Amino acid sequence: MSMRRILIGVTAFAACAYSLPALAAQPPEEGEVIEDDEDLVLDDEDEMDAVPEAPADGAPTDTSFLDDPGGDADAAGAEVGGAGGEVGAASAEVSSLSEDEQREIDEKEITVIQPQAFLNVYTDSNTNKLKRRIELMPQVGLTINDPYVRHWAVGAEVNIWLSNRMAIGLNGTAFFGARTPQYDRIRFQEGLLLTANRTLWQASVDYLYEPFYGKIALFNQLLLHWEFYTQIGGGAIHTQNIPRFQAVHPTPFNHITGQLNLGFGVRYYIQNLDFFSVNLGVRTFGYFEAYEPLDRGVSTDPNAGSDFIDDPNISIGDDPTAAYEKAKTQPLGERLAFNVMFYLGASFYLPPTFEYSYRR
Repeated sequence: MSMRRILIGVTAFAACAYSLPALAAQPPEEGEVIEDDEDLVLDDEDEMDAVPEAPADGAPTDTSFLDDPGGDADAAGAEVGGAGGEVGAASAEVSSLSEDEQREIDEKEITVIQPQAFLNVYTDSNTNKLKRRIELMPQVGLTINDPYVRHWAVGAEVNIWLSNRMAIGLNGTAFFGARTPQYDRIRFQEGLLLTANRTLWQASVDYLYEPFYGKIALFNQLLLHWEFYTQIGGGAIHTQNIPRFQAVHPTPFNHITGQLNLGFGVRYYIQNLDFFSVNLGVRTFGYFEAYEPLDRGVSTDPNAGSDFIDDPNISIGDDPTAAYEKAKTQPLGERLAFNVMFYLGASFYLPPTFEYSYRR
C-alpha cells in the first residue's frame, strides 16, 4: 500500500517536471502582465558583440531572411486596409504615362502668379541707373456727344513715365468735322437754322495716373494684362463757326481759347510683346465757346419790311471780325461747351525692352 503511494507520487512529480518547459514557452494570456526577467540580461560585452560563426564547410552564411521583400511585407500591406494594393496600382498607372503626359498633369497642379507684364521704370543692370521709358501713342477718335456736328480725330500722345504708375506728357489732336444729316433734316423739315461750331485742333499737357492693374484669362489659354488709368490736363483748343447763311457769309470766324480735359482709359498688353500695348479711352474737353450772333444774317421776321438784315454792323460784307467780337461779348455768345471723344490708340515704348530687378 505504501509502495503504491510512493510510485504514484514519483510519477506525478516527474510529469509535472516534464511539463514545466512547455508552460514557460506558452504566450501570456490576454491581460496578463509579465515582469522583466533580470536573469536574462547579458553582462558580458563579448557575448553582446558576438558574430555568428561561419559554417564548418566554408559555405557563406545565409542572410536572405534579412532582405526578403516578399511574404510578410505583402501580408502586412494587405492587412492595413488593403492600402498596399492601391498604391501598387497607382504606381503602375503613373509609370505607364509618357513624359509629356506627366508634365501636363504636373502643370495643372502648379499655380504661378505672374509678375506685372510691363515695367515703365526699371534699373539697368549694366549701369545700375534708373531708366524711364518713353511712350509714343498714335490714336484715332470719334466725337460722340454732338448730334449735329460729327468729328473724326487723328492725334498722337507722348508720355514720359516717372514711375510705373505716373507719367506726364503732351497730347495733340486734329479734328475733321462736318454737319450730320440730322442738322439738314431740321433745317428743311422745321425751317430752323442751327447755330453750331466745329473743332479744328487741340493741344495739351497731361498728367496720367494708373490706379488699377489686373489680369484677364481668355478661354483659359491666354493671360491678358490690363491697366486702368485716369488723365487730366490743360492747353488750347481751336474751333470755327458754321455760318447759318453760308451764301451771304461764306467765311467763318475762328476761336482759340484755353481748355481743360479729363480722360479715362484702359491699356491692354499683348503677351511676349514688351514694347506694345492697345489703348481704349474717353476724353472730355471743356472750354468756353464763341457762337455766331443770332442777329447776323438775313432777317427771318416777316414784319421786317425793307429791313433785309438784322444787324448791319455784323451782317454787311463777308468780314467775320465784327461778328466774332460780338460773339465773345453777347450774353449767349461765349458759353461753356464740352466735346467728348472716344479714341483707340496703339502705344510703342522706348527702349523696347525692360529688366526686372529683385531684392537680394
